[in-house]
Amino acid sequence: MKIKEGFVTREIADTIVAVPTGELVNVFQGMIKLTASSKFVWDLLQEDITIDEIANKLVKKYNIDFEKAKADTEKFIHNLKANNLIEE
Repeated sequence: MKIKEGFVTREIADTIVAVPTGELVNVFQGMIKLTASSKFVWDLLQEDITIDEIANKLVKKYNIDFEKAKADTEKFIHNLKANNLIEE
């Protein structure tokens, strides 16, 4: 799975946002506010990757428990899927 192509991310006044461009504006109108860790996951989702692979990378980067990393990743991806922003 991966994020649909057509988003750009920017940091504006200490806030990280992802906004759609081009045709993607027809699918999603708005912006997504990202934390540092969700931006890390967002960047991983630029390529096809599994939830377990993301969770393992979060464990290495943030020294957190695998189950917590997986649960948080699943929640984030669920929100992206609910807005039709993931390609499977």
